[in-house]
Amino acid sequence: MFIKEVNITGFRSYRENTTIDSFSPKHNVIVGRNGSGKSNFFFAIQFVLSEEFAHLRPEQRMSVIHEGTGPRISSARVEIVFDNSDRRIPAIETNEVRVVRQIAQKKDQYYIDGKLVPRAEVVNLMESAGFSRSNPYYIVKQGKINELATAPDAQRLKLLKEVAGTRVYDERKEESLKILKETSSKVKKIEDLLNYIDERLNTLESEKEDLKEYQKWDKQKRSIEYTMYDVEIREARKKLDHLAEQREDLNQRQNKVSSDLMDVQSRGMKASGEQRKLESRFKGMKEEKESLLQERAQLFEKRTALELKIKDLKEDVEKERSGRSRAEGELEKLKAEIAEKQEELESIVPAYEKLLESEERLKSDVRIAENRLKELLLKQGHGHQFKSVAERDDFLKKEIRFVRSQLRDTEEQMQTIERSLEEEASDEQGVNDQIRNIGLQLEDTISELETTNTAYARLRKDFDKAVYAHLESGRAEREKREHVDQLKADLQHQENTLRGLTNKPAVNGMESVRKVLQWFRENNTNGKYDDVTNGYYGTLIELIECDPVYYQAIEVTAAGRLFYHVVSDDRVAMKILNKINYMNLPGTIDFFPLLRLTSPHRRSTNDPDARPMIDCLNYDSKFETAFRQVFAATVIVRTMQVGQRMAKNEGFDAVTLEGDQISRRGALTGGYIDRKKSKLEIFNSIKEMKQQLEDASVELEKLTRNVTHKQQEVEKIRMEMEKVELDLRRLKDQHRDLSERRKFANEQLGSNTRNTDQKKSQLLVLKNRIRELQDKKATISSELEQPMQSQLTGDEQKQMDGFQNQSKTLRVQLEKVTHDRVDMEAKKARIENLLQTNLVRKRDNLSSKVGDISVDEKRHNLENDNSELASVISRQTEINRIIDELDRDLKEYEEAAEKLTREIDDVQEQQKDLEQQMAEFSKQVEMIFTKQSTLYTKREESVKKIRDLGSLPTEAFSKYQNLTSKQLDKKLSEALNELKKYENVNKKALDQFVQASSQKEDLTKRMEEQRKNEKAIENLLDVLENRKYEAILFTFKQVSKNFKDVFSKLVPGGRGDLVMQMNSQETDEADRQKSTVENFTGVSIRISFTSDAETREMQQLSGGQKTLVALAMIFAIQKCDPAPFYLFDEIDAALDPMHRKAVADMIHELSENAQFITTTFRPELLASAEKYFGVIFRSKVSHIDSVPRDKAYDFVEDDATHG
Repeated sequence: MFIKEVNITGFRSYRENTTIDSFSPKHNVIVGRNGSGKSNFFFAIQFVLSEEFAHLRPEQRMSVIHEGTGPRISSARVEIVFDNSDRRIPAIETNEVRVVRQIAQKKDQYYIDGKLVPRAEVVNLMESAGFSRSNPYYIVKQGKINELATAPDAQRLKLLKEVAGTRVYDERKEESLKILKETSSKVKKIEDLLNYIDERLNTLESEKEDLKEYQKWDKQKRSIEYTMYDVEIREARKKLDHLAEQREDLNQRQNKVSSDLMDVQSRGMKASGEQRKLESRFKGMKEEKESLLQERAQLFEKRTALELKIKDLKEDVEKERSGRSRAEGELEKLKAEIAEKQEELESIVPAYEKLLESEERLKSDVRIAENRLKELLLKQGHGHQFKSVAERDDFLKKEIRFVRSQLRDTEEQMQTIERSLEEEASDEQGVNDQIRNIGLQLEDTISELETTNTAYARLRKDFDKAVYAHLESGRAEREKREHVDQLKADLQHQENTLRGLTNKPAVNGMESVRKVLQWFRENNTNGKYDDVTNGYYGTLIELIECDPVYYQAIEVTAAGRLFYHVVSDDRVAMKILNKINYMNLPGTIDFFPLLRLTSPHRRSTNDPDARPMIDCLNYDSKFETAFRQVFAATVIVRTMQVGQRMAKNEGFDAVTLEGDQISRRGALTGGYIDRKKSKLEIFNSIKEMKQQLEDASVELEKLTRNVTHKQQEVEKIRMEMEKVELDLRRLKDQHRDLSERRKFANEQLGSNTRNTDQKKSQLLVLKNRIRELQDKKATISSELEQPMQSQLTGDEQKQMDGFQNQSKTLRVQLEKVTHDRVDMEAKKARIENLLQTNLVRKRDNLSSKVGDISVDEKRHNLENDNSELASVISRQTEINRIIDELDRDLKEYEEAAEKLTREIDDVQEQQKDLEQQMAEFSKQVEMIFTKQSTLYTKREESVKKIRDLGSLPTEAFSKYQNLTSKQLDKKLSEALNELKKYENVNKKALDQFVQASSQKEDLTKRMEEQRKNEKAIENLLDVLENRKYEAILFTFKQVSKNFKDVFSKLVPGGRGDLVMQMNSQETDEADRQKSTVENFTGVSIRISFTSDAETREMQQLSGGQKTLVALAMIFAIQKCDPAPFYLFDEIDAALDPMHRKAVADMIHELSENAQFITTTFRPELLASAEKYFGVIFRSKVSHIDSVPRDKAYDFVEDDATHG
């Protein structure tokens, strides 16, 4: 064993975690400058292992925690890792042992391999590895050498005693002296008691004679009393036997009544259950009937409304059909009339247009003639207006330019109107095509409407069927749900009854276990809690099966144990309990861990009137131990007498079927028990109800799924209907839109025709306007470059006259043409007005009426309503059929309910009568039990009185047996009168004399034993003193020999001896042979550093020589009591090089069998070491690391330089 690794954190100069590993099992040297932290490394090891640091006060704890710069360190931790491959620490079977001490201001903790332990365990661990408390020199600090070198002889003797282990002898001697003192005290007390007893015996001797006479009459009195008590016992037995016969007879009668009561209760419970089921079932029927009656009323209202609506629709459809036929006939006539008027209009329009053209031309000719006349008049005035021809020509040219501009504008207007007419002609063709396309689209829309209405009618029928199917499935589901709810209510009632019969902590415990098991099942990932989920079997009551006749006996036997939880082993129980505690759940939980139960064996009996209870039970064989634990010691018996016999003769606990118990220890327990409160019966009822509820819940789930399916079908058809309704609305909107578009197109066509006529008139006016402007231009142009005259020429005068006549003629013609045009226009306007405002509108209205889809829509509505009415009538028929069935069932229910009520009333009367009988029986039983209890008490009191009489003479059992009670009383009075004479006698004198004699004998024996113990302790003290003496002498010889050997190796040619100093005053030979340790006064050292020099005392040596002698002493002690490792802190500081080399060689020699860790400033120790560690001090923090030998020498040389 050796130190393998040291980890230091926050200890003195070591701040961060510092790990020193790879220690050699032989010699390790730690080097570093003074103050670098070498000694703190040694202190760290002492901190964990040494007694010196065991008990630190808070201020001392803070002194070992690092106090450098930076954040404050709050704790210090040192870990030492020991190599245990040689198993020097036998208690730990690993190759490494980690010992940790961690300290803070308010805590001080030790750990072994990560486990928190007390310090005593660490101390014991080190002692088991060979570290002796009596040898503190496996760690040698600075100053320890000097302390030993300068120690007086007495101090060295004390050290020798510690090495010799005399502390053990001193402790045992102290204990022995304490016992010796106690023994002496006991001897003194015993002597005092013996003196008192001797005095008491003398007094009692004089009282014995009176006592003998007293005892004679006392014996007679007690004999008479015995006879009287014996008579009372025999009489009590007779009365008890008679009461037992009465109890047996009463039991038989009670059993019959109890059986009848059970039958009546069973019938009552059955009838009540049937009544509840009947009420539950027919309550649903009544509710269903009410629901159906409401639905029937609603259907009646719906049917009435549908019939009225159908009647109105039929009238509307018939009316609209006839109106449509009339409209079609009128439309044909109107179309013919329109065609006739259009033909008439077409014949008028050319003549009208010709007259209009003539009228416009005449107007233009009139304006041309008047314009020419006007130009001639202007020409006549030009001579006065203009000064020259050039001025006139300029004016005329301007006029010509103006006329040309007007011509261009007019021509452009004509072109615009002509283009517009061409566009309107093209638009008219487009409008006609549009009207034709709209007509085709209307035909397609009407056809699609017909198809969609048919599909909607079919969906409406399917929807009604689906709704009624959903209602039926809902009714079935509702009935089943009511059945399930009734089962749940009954189950809850039974569970509440069972809870009421069971103590609340046990009920809470069962609920807590259920919650915990649920948690284990939900969190059982990868089988993590399989042992719990598979290892919990349930409560005992859940595992029992038996004939109901045994229920009462089983319940009174098992009592609260019925609700114990059966588990595979105690680990499962602990896991459940731990989780319950963790979840803070309430209740009391008791377990039967099968692997831990040591149950009694099965027992049998040959008595025909008794049967072992465990044979009456059925259960899984793996629960055998649990059932034996509860029921193996109990038998079921026919009568109380059989039970008493079984309890007395065979040691069974007995119980009757009625629940009366007879304990093998003598106690009787019984009385009336309400059989309606049988836990087993209720529990089995609960189990059966749970199965029924599970089956009904499965059926309910199927019905619920069916309701959901039917609901989905209804929703599906409803969605399809909504889709079709959207299509219908779309088609109706489309039909209305197309009709509006056709109407608008027709209106647009008429408007285009009117615009065309207007534009043609404008074009005719513009053509004449151009002719007028051209004529005006020609007239003005003809005047250019002609001489300017003040008067018109003759030709011009003739022209002027001609224009005036022409104008008059043209005006006459214009008036006639205008008159004809106005007449023709009025006729044309009358026909057009008739067409547009009357005939065409009527045609459009009739066409809309003929093409109106409302008739088809109403026809389809009529078909849908007829279909819905058929569904309503069918549903009404079905409802009437169901109501009739319900009425029949309700009638049967009323009859059955009345019958059950009568039966329940009858049962209640019988039950009341039987319960009264049972109550009377119970009173009688209580009276019998009271009498029995009184007799038992009286008998027991008599037995006790007999026992209290003490020992009796033989004649007492027969001498007075034939006397009567009166004679016994007389004899007793005589004895009592005689005894009165000795009232003042010490009635216990004889007993006290015997008792005192016995006490004297016992005390004498105890006195002898105490004196033997005293002698043995004195002998033990001598032995301990001798062994202590021998141990000191033996250790002295070993240390002395080792010291001589070591010193001769450290100082070749030198010699060293240890000398035991004795008490010089002891001169008596006998005393010298006594060999007591008190004779030793000290250990002196005599030294010679050369073979021929005289020996010297320690006081005569130099400092270095004293150090060398002290080291020799330490090495000698270590050889005497070796440890696994040693720590030396600068032990060579005061030595010269030669002696340091000798010490180094000695350590090298000893390191073959033990590990050495040393610190030094000198190179000599480095030569023989195997591992080197350097310590540096940087930023007020120590750091230590493994270094090579040359680096270690550098440390030593550097330190010597700076030293």
